[in-house]
Amino acid sequence: MTNSKRLSVLAVAALLTACQPADDMGGGNAETAAQAPAAAPAAPAPAMPAAPAAPPMDTVTYSLINEPTWATLFAGHDLSQFNEVGGPNWQIVDDYVEATSGEAGFLVTRGQYGDVQVSAEFWTSPDANSGIFMRCQDAEQPGAATCYEVNIFDQRPDQTYRTGAIVDFAEPLAQLDAANQWNTFDIVMDGDHLVVTMNGTLMVDTRDSTFAAGAIGFQWSAGTVRFRNLRIRPL
Repeated sequence: MTNSKRLSVLAVAALLTACQPADDMGGGNAETAAQAPAAAPAAPAPAMPAAPAAPPMDTVTYSLINEPTWATLFAGHDLSQFNEVGGPNWQIVDDYVEATSGEAGFLVTRGQYGDVQVSAEFWTSPDANSGIFMRCQDAEQPGAATCYEVNIFDQRPDQTYRTGAIVDFAEPLAQLDAANQWNTFDIVMDGDHLVVTMNGTLMVDTRDSTFAAGAIGFQWSAGTVRFRNLRIRPL
């Protein structure tokens, strides 16, 4: 076959191939495509952990949201929150205020308080006579007749209302001595509900509505009396 004839045959073959339908072309018919294995689906991306849902407001402890802040009456620096009544020789020593002699008297808060919680640390000698007077009606003359007197008096002649009692209102539920050690009073006056805890021991849990509000007095009457870390918060 001459070269010119060979080229003509090749050209005709190429033209016929180009004109064939795609279904007839080798490797491209529908049956072959249907039989081809489908591609494996892509692996899903790992799920991100969901953020924890915030608890409903009504499940949150109320006190964590609404608890009033404690206020400091005395932290070892000055007595600016008090008026001095009477004549004890109050002086600040280290981180506490102390009285050892003089005329009986008080450190009286400048403010008046109704429903409150008071936290106080105190130290006394065995012969000491002291107390924390709550809701005092007369800030110039505090006394058991016009205040709730939370007593600090280990050697009180009549032991009925000794240390931890509210004089004339509630006897102590336990007998604890305060002498020669640091002690803590936690005093709650919530309406007519009066509670006194000393060193973690419940001393008074009673109800009385004689006094609704008033000043607070920290007393010296005899012996050596020290107070520190005096705090208060409204209820």
